[in-house]
Amino acid sequence: MLQRVLFVLFILLIVPDIYIYYVYIRKWTSVWWKRALYFLPSLLLLTYLIVVLVHDDLRAPHQPMVGTLMIVFLTVTSPKMLFTIFDAIGVSCGRLKARLKPDHEYTEEDVERKEQQGKVLRRNIRLFAMAFALCSSFIILYGYFWGRNRYQVNQQEIYFESLPDSFDGYRILHFSDLHIGTFADGHQRDVSTIVDLINRQHCDMVVFTGDIVNYESAELQGFEQVLNKLHAPDGVYSVLGNHDYDMYLHFTSEAEKKRDMELIKFKERSYGWHLLLNENIVLRRGNDSIALLGSENDGMPPWPALGDIHKMAEGLTGLEQRKSEDSLVAPPPHTFSILLTHDPTYWRRDIIPETNIDLTLAGHTHAGQFKIFGWSPIQHKYREWSGVYTEGFQVLNVTDGVGNIMLPFRFGAWPELDIITLKKLK
Repeated sequence: MLQRVLFVLFILLIVPDIYIYYVYIRKWTSVWWKRALYFLPSLLLLTYLIVVLVHDDLRAPHQPMVGTLMIVFLTVTSPKMLFTIFDAIGVSCGRLKARLKPDHEYTEEDVERKEQQGKVLRRNIRLFAMAFALCSSFIILYGYFWGRNRYQVNQQEIYFESLPDSFDGYRILHFSDLHIGTFADGHQRDVSTIVDLINRQHCDMVVFTGDIVNYESAELQGFEQVLNKLHAPDGVYSVLGNHDYDMYLHFTSEAEKKRDMELIKFKERSYGWHLLLNENIVLRRGNDSIALLGSENDGMPPWPALGDIHKMAEGLTGLEQRKSEDSLVAPPPHTFSILLTHDPTYWRRDIIPETNIDLTLAGHTHAGQFKIFGWSPIQHKYREWSGVYTEGFQVLNVTDGVGNIMLPFRFGAWPELDIITLKKLK
């Protein structure tokens, strides 16, 4: 996994050191060993990176080592990179402020005033750069020590005209992206915390929308007694996410890879979870019923695109019926349906144009594991990335997930459980 971001890591390590050395260190001292001492932390960090890189085969025992490296690495390098960027801006702005306009006559006082203004501007920007850099260190450390297990329970009421009367007030607990291998760095008890928190909500049904592991089935070892405690009156249902297809790990053969994938499926079912792979199940209350559909992962390249609407809708009424050109027009009579899928892009690509599915539940994005004032960098990649979205009569809920991938960190995009209450629009 580290190979994928190796170039970025080297840029973070080298560029700030070169800038700070030439702009500051060599001016502060001419003693060679003092200058060399400045590079010692980066040299140790580079050694640490190489050691982890040699052992980074994505296997379960090595995942905590990679996560710890990433936190240490970013805590050291991110503040220096941010300082470098803003200080370089300050240098440029200071020079522009001090620049004299051509074809003008200046006194010595004018020249000194312009130079002083440039120095003041640069100093102010430098102070801002230092404060911003320190804030970045605080955010990384907070996200690692506290943010990653700051579990939130979100309540959502969603109204539907086509909801059967008997399901008015039906409560669904939606969670996603457990990435259980990341908890092996001393946070194993967090998985029990998540399960207990889910059970305490007393919802009618619990659904999990994929990515139970990071890379392989071995990550699930030792968590069996915890995950099989998850329960709800109408059951626990799940689908697979892109990480559950073992697509990031090198196997000696396709047969070995297939065995590991089947083991992930077997373990989910052994917990008492109902794994839906392009299947549906009908839930009944009296004379009323709703359908729960589960899609295999269907994402944009390079992620697997295995969703099959025809198989999921088999035996159900009106789900594949084409809708009116006007998306606001009420759908024709059909089975009220809830779709579990991992990747939210499936909703706009296929679910909206081809089906009458009422509610889609997805995860995958993690909200970038970083959100501030409602903004996350992940929103520039995904149109629907966090929360509830509506298109005509169809609704999508994208949860921020409860786990972490590669970087055991969350800030703003706290790990969350979503409670969705279905309401009849009267």
